Amino acid sequence: MDLNVKAVCYDIENVEVDPSLALRFLRVRSEVDDSFKDIFKECLSEFYAAVSYKVCYRVFDISIDGKNINFSDEMVLSSEKLSANLRNCKKAVVFVATTSLSVDRLISKHIDLRVSKALLIDAIGSAAVEALCDKFSHDLSKELKVDFRPRFSPGYGDLSIVCQKDVMKVLDTARKIGVTLNDNHMMIPRKSVSAIMGIE
Repeated sequence: MDLNVKAVCYDIENVEVDPSLALRFLRVRSEVDDSFKDIFKECLSEFYAAVSYKVCYRVFDISIDGKNINFSDEMVLSSEKLSANLRNCKKAVVFVATTSLSVDRLISKHIDLRVSKALLIDAIGSAAVEALCDKFSHDLSKELKVDFRPRFSPGYGDLSIVCQKDVMKVLDTARKIGVTLNDNHMMIPRKSVSAIMGIE
């Protein structure tokens, strides 16, 4: 057991979901009518009943050699863009945040019952996990009294999505917060995010 990996749970009232971001995920640009607003509220209520916000993270010592970033001699990631993002940092936070498998089940249920609701809850989940990441980074920044570089996730730029398996391994996410990978290196639950933040 790695005592350096910490797990945090958040109550729903502490993670503020931005409805406008959810609508952007749906590519809704225009003003919505009252019936849509009513359905959206229903979906939001169902989402809140299902969600369980969890984050696990660890602070690593890092060293950079060209495009290779060494994380405490336990993980090496290769990316020119990530290397540039972390330039002059001596430490970095690696974390995974999730809304839990119950949200995936809720979306799947509505695919069979009412696809429009499934799409709405999916968009709400995407907005919610972004809000969770923001809340986590804000709280940890205050706790550690540091500033973070912008989040950088596997699959972004030239950082291969395949490195998800290394992130999952060093954070022990399956046991800590129930996040695993499928054969395409995508996280399960689907509404999950992995990211790296350099410490200024």
